Amino acid sequence: MHTGKISYWQMAVLFQVYMTGSALINIQGPMLAAAHNSAWFAMLLANLVGFVILFLVLTLHNEYPEQSYVNQVRLTLGNVMSYIIIIPLFLVMLYITANIVYGMGQYFTTSMMRETPLFIFHLLILFTCSLTAKAGIEVMGRMFHLLMYILLFIFIIMLILPYNTYEFTNLLPLAPLGFKPILHGVYVGFGFPYMDVLFFAMIIYLVKPKPGQSINKWLYIGLFINGIVLSLTILCSLLGLGPLVFLKKFPLHVLAQLISIGEIVERVEAIFGIALILGTYMKISLLLFILDQALSTLFKIKAAQFINIITVVVFLLSLTMYKNEIELGESGSFLQTPVTFIFGFLPLLLVVIVAKVKKKKKTA
Repeated sequence: MHTGKISYWQMAVLFQVYMTGSALINIQGPMLAAAHNSAWFAMLLANLVGFVILFLVLTLHNEYPEQSYVNQVRLTLGNVMSYIIIIPLFLVMLYITANIVYGMGQYFTTSMMRETPLFIFHLLILFTCSLTAKAGIEVMGRMFHLLMYILLFIFIIMLILPYNTYEFTNLLPLAPLGFKPILHGVYVGFGFPYMDVLFFAMIIYLVKPKPGQSINKWLYIGLFINGIVLSLTILCSLLGLGPLVFLKKFPLHVLAQLISIGEIVERVEAIFGIALILGTYMKISLLLFILDQALSTLFKIKAAQFINIITVVVFLLSLTMYKNEIELGESGSFLQTPVTFIFGFLPLLLVVIVAKVKKKKKTA
């Protein structure tokens, strides 16, 4: 693996595809189920929570700009505590990566290729992603740059073309059941995708520093764009599908089926499938790279030694954790948030507080 270092813009691109990639397809169903007509608003509020997590991550990065999150924990709390904190976090990242792989496979087996065995999709995407992760962050930074533009172009086209189906009355009533469903939506969004910000802390240090400049603003802008993009996907799904949106697991796929322009442009949901593959491919590639970085840094072993093992473990988990998409949905809606909060957010908060206290003692 060529770890190397990348520019601020390339890191911002990786952050954008990392946060937006698989969330384009996987977040709509859980958010709509939790917050109903207010799901788009709950998504924006969850995005604000993501800013809090990013603030904590960047606070640590500013204290230890040349260190990954693993070494930041080690320098702050000691070697023993780094094992206690990072190993559970590593297992959580494995669980989330397997969820994303399973979600992509379920999309194809339920929406497009119903007769194809699930493991075929899992095997192909993980094999490709492992090769990409082995190529290193410099290769991903260059390659994902173009793929991000393709993904955003497809996303924009997918939301503009079905304009004739949009009914603004479908957004009303905004909060028929009060504020509790909105809070539930924020709860879901906290677990996925916004706790994923913490995992990205494993590789932020791989950016080339520039005198007088900071990576912070690029990541804040990227997170803001992510919130707008995800909220728009939910908003347009509500506008186009109305009450039907709550019965569909993949509303954007159904929205794409409604596109019809002069009997020439019709049934373009296959293009949405391409966008899903691109987004999921980039997200899983980065997660495999992050998982390897976490494990190799923790055990002080040369990078890229664990990618093949991690890929096999994720493959097996993706095939054995769930019997169907209902179990995946329940896991994402109820389990993922408390797990990421306990093993991700609370340790992060502790590390930031201890790092600040140590800094004050040094300057006192």
